[in-house]
Amino acid sequence: MNLAVRFASATASTDLFTFQQREYLITVDYYSNYFEIDRCENTRAATVVKKLKAQFARHGIPDVVISDNGPQFTAEEFEKFAREWNFKHQTSSPGYPHSNGKAENAVKTAKQLMEKAFRGKTDPYLALLDLTNMPTQGVGSSPAQRLFNRRTNTTMPVRRALLEPEVPSEIPRKLQNEKERQRKYYNRQARDLPNLQVGDTVRCQPLTPAIKYWKQGTVVAEHGKRSYEVQTEDGGRYRRNRRHLRHTREMAPNMDVMEEENNSPGPATTTTATATTTAAAETAVPVQHTAGQQMTTRSGRAVKPPAHLKDYVRE
Repeated sequence: MNLAVRFASATASTDLFTFQQREYLITVDYYSNYFEIDRCENTRAATVVKKLKAQFARHGIPDVVISDNGPQFTAEEFEKFAREWNFKHQTSSPGYPHSNGKAENAVKTAKQLMEKAFRGKTDPYLALLDLTNMPTQGVGSSPAQRLFNRRTNTTMPVRRALLEPEVPSEIPRKLQNEKERQRKYYNRQARDLPNLQVGDTVRCQPLTPAIKYWKQGTVVAEHGKRSYEVQTEDGGRYRRNRRHLRHTREMAPNMDVMEEENNSPGPATTTTATATTTAAAETAVPVQHTAGQQMTTRSGRAVKPPAHLKDYVRE
């Protein structure tokens, strides 16, 4: 998910994670990489909404909020929150956490920080404070400076003049340069897959490793860059990232037939199938091949008998 963010709090990414059997909500600002951690009593939508309201009351309402497709974020209560607070809610592709990479990276950093504090029996929030004041490599400013235009006070001695607000004009350019450097490093051996169009036939990679069968389906909608909605041969609809879809030249499954089969009662379908099979068996006539008749395969290809059988009559 590639978003060009030019100022702080324009886009925020959020995710839930578990540490030491406790639930936490992380919220990260796309522009500054500044993130905050909230302890959650549970993972219900109401709890997530309450925590995010407190976040937005402190830092302002973002234009876009990005999350995964967890039940907390797809619940009607969260959608109501998005409407009332006037922000766009954008979800990542199921089974592909990299499309919400900003929050995933923040979760990884937060877990490492909390694990280190837990083992050293130190305050994790002081560690978080120090982290947000640490300059980013290649940028020369800290997440706190990019969000607040100033350093925040820590337990470390610092000259008071360094805590004065300052608007660094070079930050956007430096951030873009750092992103380009990371993109080149990541894309050294990567290549873009061709875009899919609505109506294309695809095979869907199962998200469960134990399942090996790739279901056939048809692309029915596109959700942002490299994210597609697919209707499979069993009638189900799934949202998948491009890397989980393989374009195929197979004939698309008949969606109308699938919907009729899915909507019809089970016993009636079984009876119809049995009757059809019986009728086909009764009307089937064995095909006899005479000596002068050319045998062919089902595809129409001629079958040449072995040379040592040329003197025999085939029945």
